[in-house]
Amino acid sequence: MPGSGLLETGRLYLRAFRNAGRDGISMRMRLFGLLMLFCAAIVTGVLILLMGTGAFHAGEQQVRQTLEQELSYRAQAAYQEFGDISVRGVDLAETLSQTLERRLAAQKVPPAALAEEPELLNALLEETLPHLTGALEKTRASGVFLVLDATVNPDLPDAQQSRAGLYLKNMEPNIVSNTAANLRYMIGPMSIARENGMYILPQWRMECDVSGADWYQTTLEMARSRPERPVSRLYRWNRSVILPGSSESVMLCTLPLTASDGTVMGVCGFEVSQMLFKLSYAPDNSRFEYLFCMLSPVEEGRLSAEGALYAGSYAVYPGDMTEQPLEIKLDTGGIHTYQQPGAGTYAGLHRAVELYPKDSAYAGEQWMLTLMMPGEALAARLTDQNRVLVLGLLALLVCSCVGAAVLSRRYLRPMAEAFRQIKEGGGRTAQRTRIPEIDDLLEFLFRQDETAVPAYAPPPEQSALYRTFVENIQTLSAAERAVFDLYLQGHTAREIAAILCLSINTIKTHNRRIYMKLNVTSRKELLVYIQMMEEAKQAHAGRKDATG
Repeated sequence: MPGSGLLETGRLYLRAFRNAGRDGISMRMRLFGLLMLFCAAIVTGVLILLMGTGAFHAGEQQVRQTLEQELSYRAQAAYQEFGDISVRGVDLAETLSQTLERRLAAQKVPPAALAEEPELLNALLEETLPHLTGALEKTRASGVFLVLDATVNPDLPDAQQSRAGLYLKNMEPNIVSNTAANLRYMIGPMSIARENGMYILPQWRMECDVSGADWYQTTLEMARSRPERPVSRLYRWNRSVILPGSSESVMLCTLPLTASDGTVMGVCGFEVSQMLFKLSYAPDNSRFEYLFCMLSPVEEGRLSAEGALYAGSYAVYPGDMTEQPLEIKLDTGGIHTYQQPGAGTYAGLHRAVELYPKDSAYAGEQWMLTLMMPGEALAARLTDQNRVLVLGLLALLVCSCVGAAVLSRRYLRPMAEAFRQIKEGGGRTAQRTRIPEIDDLLEFLFRQDETAVPAYAPPPEQSALYRTFVENIQTLSAAERAVFDLYLQGHTAREIAAILCLSINTIKTHNRRIYMKLNVTSRKELLVYIQMMEEAKQAHAGRKDATG
């Protein structure tokens, strides 16, 4: 089986590696090592090329490119839609200011005395209702409101924090249509809702609670401190809040209601709810499962998670994050990191959204639109992409090892076969390999066989064991005969190994075969027979001289 063959080859290389210090390194191991060095150089070159061309960072660059495209689209949409709400808010504020001032003038009440005429508040609110409903139906907003700086009952204990007003909600905030608008009454006198046939929300309140309402107090104070500025430079987008009696975060675009004499009568504006923001700015999660969008105010260079709106399938809301702002760690070459104490690390990109003109009273307030995902999700995605490259390089290296083993085996097989034949039968019987160097060696050995020393003829006076010994010399192979002849010349085993350029272990192997074929049991017995051969040769030479 192929698997067992590869396993056996692996064991062979491991055994050869362990015995390299004792037996030396075989040609097969040398060739295998050379091929492995060549393959390792190729793999290293590919790795350097991938690193140099940024292949391992290609996944991060691709993610950044995708996020930049998505962010550019969302930021442009936010700039246009929030800008449109701001413009419509300015028109609404001017219309309501004129309506209120005209009604007060008809009652001969100066705007500054509005809080002193609580009996006029219901009539004022009812007159502004058509303007509010009309503006909400034409604007991509989830609500519209009007809050007067007065209360219907100044004698109540909480009258200082209660303000008369109207607050209408559009329950279909994603559809801007006169016929599809689904308006609900959330704040205002009940009589106005009944007379106009409006549905009332369960969280209905008679008046607006402005305790701690920054969106209300700041807008009034700014308008009163800068009466020279037009309303188009006094609108403000407030950080997201949860209004009393409600459970949903909303952003309010608040504008002052200013009379012609500079009196600030209250505020009005539009609402963008968490649901509307989610419907409008949820990112495409087909590529990034945990990607979400956040529109947040910037405070001292940090993103305010508490005052933000969120959109996306990944359920992240201020309750899931901490109230601490997100620290931005900019990465000029890749994706930014957003760190929040107690809520982990996020990764993504951000872009500033201009909500105010440059000469606005709130031009110093910055807003940022951010696309981000949990850092673990991005790391897992990039790891999966780089794992493919790493596995590809490992597969290339493994294939190189297998290929080196197969090539070294196939390349050296003819030489190994030729050496085996030389050991067994000498150059005369070995088959040609069609490898010039090996065939030249075989030809040399063939010529050596032809000029070899003739067999010794045992004299008749020697014993039968000696004659058998001499006769068995003919059974030695060429390699064994070469070793035996060097023993005849008086060389030791180590000297023979050095002369024949063989290892001492190979000489020992030849010795065992020589002992077996010549029927001797030790080197000492072999030397005895060699001495007998020398004496027989000397005696034969003496007789030849005597008869000559």
